[in-house]
Amino acid sequence: MVNKLTFSPRSLREFVSLSQPWFASALFALLISAQALGFLTLGTGRWGCALAQFLVLVGNLIALACASSVFRRARGIAAIFWFLFAAVLFIWMVPTGVQAFDTVFDQSTLSDSTWRLLYCLYGAPILMMLFLPDSTGLPRGKSEIILDLFQIAIVVALVYSTFFFLPARQMEPNDAFLRNLNVSDAQSLVLLVAVWLRLQFATVPGTRSLLLRLALFLVVCALLTFASNWIDRHHYAAAAAWFNLAWSLNQAAPALIAITWKPGPEPFSAPQPPRFVGFLTTNLCLVAMMVILNVLMDRWQQAVGEILVDTAIAASLCALSLRLALTQFHQQQEIVQREAAQRQLSSSNAQVGRLLDESRRQTAEITQVSELGSLLQACASREEVFRLSPDRLRHLFPDASGSVSILTASKARLETVVSWGISPAGQIVSPAECWALRRGSVHAHPGGHSGARCSHFLGEGASVCIPLVAIGEAIGILSIQKNSFPETDLRTAHPEDDLAPPNPDLDSDRFARRVQLATAVAEHIAVALANLGLRESLRVQAVRDPLTGLYNRRYMQEFLERELHSARRRHGPVSVMMLDLDHFKRYNDAFGHSAGDRALATVGEILLRSVRADDVACRYGGEEFTLILPDCNLHQATLRAEGIRKRVAETCSHIENEPSDALTISIGIAAYEETTDRVNLLLKFADDALYQAKRNGRNCVVQARPASKLSENYGDETSAAAASNAE
Repeated sequence: MVNKLTFSPRSLREFVSLSQPWFASALFALLISAQALGFLTLGTGRWGCALAQFLVLVGNLIALACASSVFRRARGIAAIFWFLFAAVLFIWMVPTGVQAFDTVFDQSTLSDSTWRLLYCLYGAPILMMLFLPDSTGLPRGKSEIILDLFQIAIVVALVYSTFFFLPARQMEPNDAFLRNLNVSDAQSLVLLVAVWLRLQFATVPGTRSLLLRLALFLVVCALLTFASNWIDRHHYAAAAAWFNLAWSLNQAAPALIAITWKPGPEPFSAPQPPRFVGFLTTNLCLVAMMVILNVLMDRWQQAVGEILVDTAIAASLCALSLRLALTQFHQQQEIVQREAAQRQLSSSNAQVGRLLDESRRQTAEITQVSELGSLLQACASREEVFRLSPDRLRHLFPDASGSVSILTASKARLETVVSWGISPAGQIVSPAECWALRRGSVHAHPGGHSGARCSHFLGEGASVCIPLVAIGEAIGILSIQKNSFPETDLRTAHPEDDLAPPNPDLDSDRFARRVQLATAVAEHIAVALANLGLRESLRVQAVRDPLTGLYNRRYMQEFLERELHSARRRHGPVSVMMLDLDHFKRYNDAFGHSAGDRALATVGEILLRSVRADDVACRYGGEEFTLILPDCNLHQATLRAEGIRKRVAETCSHIENEPSDALTISIGIAAYEETTDRVNLLLKFADDALYQAKRNGRNCVVQARPASKLSENYGDETSAAAASNAE
């Protein structure tokens, strides 16, 4: 399958653009071929030479277009370089065009010597190009470079006028022609040497690239100039005509040199420190230029008069004055910029220092908050939380006072449990007085009595209230207030105070961070209290019966074992009651399980009201209960059991409007050392006494009869002995 080549107008323009080296080379090859064809068909006479010179002029225009396109792409020093390069081609175009005009119209506008002098003027822009500074480092301003080039142009113009034009006016035409040929050769050599010397001082890659291209261009020019001048010295007319083909090469070389240049990135180079030798060299060059200018002016004054000389001197001095003024202005501007940069750097350093201090401070605060959270999580009770919190909060919020208040179970008031600074201890306030609880979010106040300020704060300092929220429920508040100081001493004595922002720029952010810190602390306190609450709830659920609120059987066994061992060490009494509701199954079947639950709960309340602080009331299982009475002998326990029996009978007689004998209780009692001295048998004796009360008709109290001292190897006969004792 054959692919068809399609060209859009844009791609076609790029394909035949002068920026393509192959296209420019093809154009110059076509021009040279046309010149050769013209000489072959028209001969080396007038029309053949006219066609050849016209084609040389066309080649000059093409080279000038190539240099102009590169000038538009270049920047900085490179742009000035290519501008001067284009000026060289323009200078060439003037004598070439005049010569082509004279040949076509058979005139003699310029003599051969004058034409040679005009051609030699291309050296002036090249000398200016050699004085261009490097393209990196700290280059001078463009205006200063232009003024320097203007002074160089004046000197070059005077040199050319003095050594080229003025002597030629006083010579015979033939002598002037030969002299100008020699001057042309000498100029080519001088320019080559000057470029070589300039390359020795070029250290920047971009500058060396430009100078190498200039050197290649001058080598081509020098070779063609030497060859053309040799032909002209020996008066080879036919060879001179055919040499126009070589002049086309002199146009092709700069065109290809220009369009093959690509601007590259300038490498970074650190600014070099100023050196005295550099300043001295610059000033010596200026002095040398002024001396040369003075010498040249004397010769010009003899040749053209004082007016033109004075004008040239005035122009040169004006350029020098502007140059010095611009240098001083740029130096002063650089000094001002450096001072501004120094001030900005100092300000930045100070700001970085403040940020580092603030960062270290925040790191310390975060560490303290983390340690506080770890400490609170290790607390075993709410009292430990309330005891350890003040010292930590005092370090976290210096120059501030505060408190932690907890809502009561009824949610009707807030009680202060933690306080530091000037905050009052034991304060009780209404939840309606705190905006944080009313809003359900953090409430910060900048200070004073205006606006929505919590009324439980004392003074006028800035304050913040954070609700203590755990498991979606508010359990209290953390309140922090800045300590009040006189207005005149607030900023001088306590510049680090964070709770009262003195301005809306820096300290407002600091105030916001302090609020965030307080919020983090409040979260740790709330989580710790919630965890302790959950832990206490789980502990209660593990040892309490949920229906009656009494301790369960597992806790009863642990407590009884602990109390019996304590009683054995101190030889004190311990009594145990076993209680059982009479005919509870019949009652439960008659009135339902809910009524039975209410009856059990009622009995539990009676038992809780009937025990001392050291006593333990337990639900043994089902309708059975157990009371453990430390430091209570058998007689005292019997009296207390009888009181419990009566209260149960009186209270339960009104349950569900049943008769008084509907629900009663039977109680069996045993006492340590009075009934038995064996720890593991005390509960068994009380249970046997309970069964004896059941056999005696229920609704009564029975004491377990004392048993004999049992040996340590007492074993299987324990149950029989206990049963006979109960009888």
